[in-house]
Amino acid sequence: MDKVPVIKIENFSLEINNKKLLKNINLEIAQNEIFLIYGPRNSGKSLLLRSIVDLNNELFRNIRNSGAILFQGESIENLEGQYLRSQISYCEPTFIENINFLTLSEILNLALGLKASDITKEQFIILERLNLSHIFADINTLKLYEHFDKWTIGDKISFIIFLNIARNPQVFIFDSILDHLDDFLLNDIKEFLYETKKDKTLIISTRNIRLFSDIAEKIGFIVDGELLFTGKIQDFMLSFPG
Repeated sequence: MDKVPVIKIENFSLEINNKKLLKNINLEIAQNEIFLIYGPRNSGKSLLLRSIVDLNNELFRNIRNSGAILFQGESIENLEGQYLRSQISYCEPTFIENINFLTLSEILNLALGLKASDITKEQFIILERLNLSHIFADINTLKLYEHFDKWTIGDKISFIIFLNIARNPQVFIFDSILDHLDDFLLNDIKEFLYETKKDKTLIISTRNIRLFSDIAEKIGFIVDGELLFTGKIQDFMLSFPG
């Protein structure tokens, strides 16, 4: 029996300033699945993924769309924005720089309503899996890493992942942000994310299919706003070798 789609996109198109940038997208993403959105730069990956959480309207003027995007069978147009984004987390590379404008204490409070001293045992285990436990080990290291100029890019990405995991959404969207990890940390993160899909759905966009073909089950290949392929990774590799 096929898995029930947690996200279903039906004949979805998007225009900005009368230019059609997404063209009749049809896509289903199942529960407990890792789904890749793959394509070159400016192919429409981010526009599509932001559409799922209704973010494009906040970034662009003169935007129009047609078709439907459903979350658990309900049109996202009928869902309150705060609820939608509590159930579907979205992060992308600008988050890496944006956290530099705040302190660790401020972000923990804003994102999770927590102080560092309030982090639970379960949350600390997640931090360990994401190679961040050294930062949260004691008061001295917390003070040292209070400002993000002390953090590596990998640490920042791991922390952004932690914030998303800790909010406990149903769906995680990683929009090209994981492409910025070095090979060693990426392998650790992939192992952790693969375990996470036991009770979550993960959508990962990338320009490098080889990074994630070992953990993803299905793929959507998008070029110039048009979805050219959807299906199993293995079938894509046969259809589009190289």
